[in-house]
Amino acid sequence: MPQPSYAYACARISALEKSLFGKDAVRRMAEGSLDDALRMLSDAKYGDLPDATGEDTERMIESVRKQTAQTIIELSPNPALTDLFLLQTDAHNLKVLIKSRLLGTADIAWLEGGLFTREQLSAMVSGMKYDLLPEEMQEAMRRLEAKLKIAPEPQLVSVYVDYGYHAYCLNTARTMKEPFIGQYFAALCDFNNVITFLRMRAMGAQKEDLKEVLLPSAGVQTEALINAYELSAETLTKAISGSVAKSALQDGLNQMLVSGNISMLEKTRDDYLLSLVNSHRHESMTIFPIVGYYLARDREAKAVRLILTVKRNGLDDTVIAERLRELYG
Repeated sequence: MPQPSYAYACARISALEKSLFGKDAVRRMAEGSLDDALRMLSDAKYGDLPDATGEDTERMIESVRKQTAQTIIELSPNPALTDLFLLQTDAHNLKVLIKSRLLGTADIAWLEGGLFTREQLSAMVSGMKYDLLPEEMQEAMRRLEAKLKIAPEPQLVSVYVDYGYHAYCLNTARTMKEPFIGQYFAALCDFNNVITFLRMRAMGAQKEDLKEVLLPSAGVQTEALINAYELSAETLTKAISGSVAKSALQDGLNQMLVSGNISMLEKTRDDYLLSLVNSHRHESMTIFPIVGYYLARDREAKAVRLILTVKRNGLDDTVIAERLRELYG
């Protein structure tokens, strides 16, 4: 097993990137038929599953996600940094496992590619003991389980898991020498808090309820959002002025106001976050190619899943154009 180094990691990543679906390939997949898309996956040996058929696309996607995470864990010279990205998958899986426990369901939307195995996370959830998680997530889970003992409300699960995950990422980023990692997770929190603000208001929720569902503050302060809650969307400009991503946030808000669709802000968020790494992807001997490869595979998996879902369900291809994010490269 070679010792992790930037030289070795970047050389391996450079070779692996050749198997990524580029923008042209994804465009052809989106413009073709379902059979065309399945043929492209088969020809590319997507997921590296020799026995896979057209019915196994989810297994193919999750196989790629798992392989990608294993590659990142093997190659990363800075696991504390790359683990922040992998842990987001564990946060998703924690949410679905806890909701499954509350609702008594067995069928869950499990994602491969985290730091923990299904067995580890399942044991945490069934035993309500989360000692393997980072401290911030442990604290959030303790608070969540205490709440659930009083009222088993599934909607609380995402609030507390997301809070713990984002708090850990923000705190860890502050200790790192890589400036972009602080910018990345501060922007992630800011975008997600503004999106939560807009969704709560669209639902007609009370102003007092907003504070209970917001993530930790980064550049966009909780108090500023609460003060703007009953005012027009234009007043958000002042609330977001302290964000590292204020220009992108404002651009996303402008697009949302024109379209009336909050998903435009989610798309702006995802494209902005990728741009923080994409513009540095050729800087060898740095963490950027490693993080970039992970984000590229994650974005690719989401694009493949979106295209196949649209085509299998006979939806209009405009759905793909509306929801497809920018790709790496």
